[in-house]
Amino acid sequence: MKKYFSFLFLFILIFSCNKKTTSTTTSNNSSTLYKVSKVYEKYEQLAPRLEPDYDDNTIYIVNFWATWCSQCLKEIPEMVRLEKKYRANKNIKILFVNLDDSSTQKRVNPFLKKHNIQGEVVALTDPNQDKWIRLVDYKWRGSLPGTLFIKGVNRKFYAYPLSYNELELNIEFMKNK
Repeated sequence: MKKYFSFLFLFILIFSCNKKTTSTTTSNNSSTLYKVSKVYEKYEQLAPRLEPDYDDNTIYIVNFWATWCSQCLKEIPEMVRLEKKYRANKNIKILFVNLDDSSTQKRVNPFLKKHNIQGEVVALTDPNQDKWIRLVDYKWRGSLPGTLFIKGVNRKFYAYPLSYNELELNIEFMKNK
């Protein structure tokens, strides 16, 4: 366990030094609606988004999903409902991370429109899941959907579909951290 935390600390230190400041805004105009806003080819490019400042009071909800995942289809309407409710709330940010590979990536934008996903959506196409999955959460084995709640140093991860009530309960839990 000590080695894991040492590795995690070193990983965070290395990538936080190389952090590029990027401003990503979610706009609901027709040019960005129902589109993947950014494609990350390597997990290391996405990792800074999963490591907010320790004194940050914002609650980040990161949902990992794919168009081919039947369990994701159960959770997507709940996540969409949650994102719509908190869209204007600056203290709660939701990020949809699509994990379709290059062979199914063309399905993503039509899928976003069909399921009315208007929040920020990025794609992670890194094929080395066995290397980065445990960096998201050391217990995660890669099942989808996966939902990560982050507030400062507090992290909570679920590797199964969550109901709307479970999502709300986790937000309340994180608010009190």
